[in-house]
Amino acid sequence: MRTYEELKQLLTQVKDNDYKIPDGVNLDDLIADMLKFIGHTDYELRDALIYSTFCTWVDNNVISTEQMRHMLITCLGEDYLFFGIGERDTDSVFTRSFSSLVIALAFCVQDETPFLTEADILNIKDALIRYIGLERDYRGYIVGKGWAHAVAHIADALANTAGADKIPEGKYVANREVYLEFLGAVKLLVCNKDMVYVAEEDERLTGVVFASLSNEVLATHDVMDWLKSFEVGSYDWKTAVLPDDYNIRVNKKHFMRSLYFGMLSCKDDEFDEVSVREVCEYMKSILVDSD
Repeated sequence: MRTYEELKQLLTQVKDNDYKIPDGVNLDDLIADMLKFIGHTDYELRDALIYSTFCTWVDNNVISTEQMRHMLITCLGEDYLFFGIGERDTDSVFTRSFSSLVIALAFCVQDETPFLTEADILNIKDALIRYIGLERDYRGYIVGKGWAHAVAHIADALANTAGADKIPEGKYVANREVYLEFLGAVKLLVCNKDMVYVAEEDERLTGVVFASLSNEVLATHDVMDWLKSFEVGSYDWKTAVLPDDYNIRVNKKHFMRSLYFGMLSCKDDEFDEVSVREVCEYMKSILVDSD
């Protein structure tokens, strides 16, 4: 296994050489070293070298489906996605957050060469939702260490999982209950009492919604019932617990605004089973009432 200094030097060389792997370097061993340091507090190594290299290799079909499966299994594990789970304000968040991004990348490989089965996708969905219920570190940018951004990164993983439409046997379309689970996970992240999101997490979360609607399974009434469950316009200052209830209210409104403007950019027939116009009219009304 390479040391931190050795890996940083090698990946800098790889980046400077148009992401080509030097002669004599075993890709499996290099991937293992990169995963070992995926949660390092050095922003340059973690984000600008390890993650960016993974992204480029996926784009250039350097990583095989077998290697991606190994990376996926590793990052779904207790020492990665669930490493230090429940901790607040510790460096363990970087391992969890960047494991989410690797999971999201797996679906970029899946889009080109399907290798995940229906059971695989459902297991990934279950793991992501379990993680969401346990994560307690919601910081965005951390001075001196770079982006943690756990909520935005898990949103990317959720969106790619919800948007999966290929399996080795053909087309994959989950049932209605599965997509409702994705929407429920979004709501859980939005209704965060611990802090108001300030790093555009609301916009990243809308991606999960659009991905969940893209396979034409959910109907207008499903979306409307889900939106109504947020109760954005319901707030009693006399009985509110501060700052918890206020944080939740602000996060709800920010998310609804992001979703509303995202929906406005869609054509009314964007989704076969969902009326964009009807959904937008409802969101507009509740946002006006909530001011």
